This record gives sequence, structure tokens and C-alpha cells, in this order.
Amino acid sequence: MARRLPFHGIGIRAMRAMRRPAKENAMMYYTPLVVTELDAARIRELGHRLPDGGRGLPGLRDLVEQVETDAEIVPGPRVSPDVVTMNSTVSFKDEQTGLASRVTLTYPAEMSIAERRISVLSPVGRALLGRTVGAVAEVELPDGSPRAIRVLEIHYQPEASGDFNR
Repeated sequence: MARRLPFHGIGIRAMRAMRRPAKENAMMYYTPLVVTELDAARIRELGHRLPDGGRGLPGLRDLVEQVETDAEIVPGPRVSPDVVTMNSTVSFKDEQTGLASRVTLTYPAEMSIAERRISVLSPVGRALLGRTVGAVAEVELPDGSPRAIRVLEIHYQPEASGDFNR
């Protein structure tokens, strides 16, 4: 289980993402992101392969910044089995509506709505990456309003299955 830290020490981006009144923030704790070395390298590489370094894609820009400023980067064999990594199949719940969803977190080229494979560049994908079971993450909806999602269960994680090069 990831350790819980008070707000100090987290990136500016993470602080901006938490748009709640100060009274609520006083009681919230931040769960640090954990990203494997391979996932971090591939995410950085996504930007290098795109024209203009992917600067026109806010999702990519935000994801790279999230990985570089907010994540603890660990070797694949050392990642805990309760952390959402790339190609993990995970269930999460919208804290406001109570609706639960099960998705597989993928790179953009492998996404398929019909197969419930979501891109790591999507708002939900960015929110899930690196979170632990039980963690709550903020997601910004297309209309700009914040929504909280909670990681319920990881059904499959490549590293837990011994697949460190997927």
C-alpha cells in the first residue's frame, strides 16, 4: 500500500487539479503516483515521436508533466501489485454517481472503446495511472468540472504476472 503524505512535497500540477474548498482540502491526503521505469520511458517517447513534441495535445503534455513532477519512478519488478500500470485491467468508481467501470489502460494506438481499452492520454487514463487500489483521483470532465474516481480493484497487472516488457 502506498504511503499517504500531506500536501507538501507534491507537484504544482497536482495541487491545481484539486479544486475543492480549503475546508475540504485540509482533510484530504495525497497518494503519490508510482510509475514503472518502462512506462515512464514510453510516455516520454510518445512526445518525441509526435510533431512539435506533442505540444498540441494537452493530454500528452499533462501526462508527461505528471510523470516527471509527481511520480515515483520504480523498476518494474519492484512495483507493488496494487498499483495501476500500463496495460492493467482495473475497476474504478465515480464517487459522485456511484457508477463502476472496468477498463484496460493502454497507449493511444491500442485504445478501443468497444473493448473497454482506454488511452492513458484520456482524463480517466491519466487519473488511473500510478494509483493504488483504494486511491481517489481527480478527473476533469470536458465541461471543466472536477470529478473524483476511486480505484476499486486491479484485475490484471502485467508486472504482477511477471511480464516486465509488455
